[in-house]
Amino acid sequence: MAIFPPSATYDWRLAYADYTKAPSRLWMSMETIVDARIPTDQFVLEEAIEQVPDVEFEFVRFAIHGSACMKSFLWESTSQPDRLDAALQNDSSTERVSCVSRGDGRSLYSIDWTERAASLIDGFAGTGGSVLDIRGTSDWWIFQILFPDRATASETFQAWCDDGINPSLSRVSNHSCLSDNLRGLSSTQHSTITKAFQRGYYNVPRGTTLEELATDLEVSHQALSERLRRGHSHLVELMLSESTVAVERRP
Repeated sequence: MAIFPPSATYDWRLAYADYTKAPSRLWMSMETIVDARIPTDQFVLEEAIEQVPDVEFEFVRFAIHGSACMKSFLWESTSQPDRLDAALQNDSSTERVSCVSRGDGRSLYSIDWTERAASLIDGFAGTGGSVLDIRGTSDWWIFQILFPDRATASETFQAWCDDGINPSLSRVSNHSCLSDNLRGLSSTQHSTITKAFQRGYYNVPRGTTLEELATDLEVSHQALSERLRRGHSHLVELMLSESTVAVERRP
């Protein structure tokens, strides 16, 4: 893992070049997770954030899939919910805003974007990687993106720079398929679950079907189903074993 200074002027290309000097063994079959951030004025809801500076936004995971539906769901937390309502309605990036639910100090909003805003979101969602998380604060929009390899990550950030976006890297970490980093999964199970994740199999709605994934992996539907089930079972068992709550496994 590499941690970089949180500076808006920090050159991501230099940071990335330094990071990729790691020993070649570490790059075997690796996916790269990048935490990057951009100033609020280079993404959506700039005006709303200016009006309510203590607000924090979080895109709902399954809604980060491009601009086809022109809609997103966002969680927000602020000490000024009524002021935020008005600010969201009046923001130039929104067409329609609806509060879906409130509770536990935060609210869930459904937002229909303008064509320009939807295109901007699509530019980030269609990165060649999988967007794991998008969060907004008074100063930054923070993105966590899983890339299939370091080359794709580098190409994406270069494209952002070419479009006039100045990303600042805060963290780059790599997940290897080496056996000591698989959390007990076999390499086949790990690669299968990774492929399913990258193809949107776990999204709601699904980005691909089991049949399509089986065809892509050149295995039978039944073999893929069993492979995923065994992998999922192991991960759930591992998670429960690390929990403080005892869980009895029934045969």
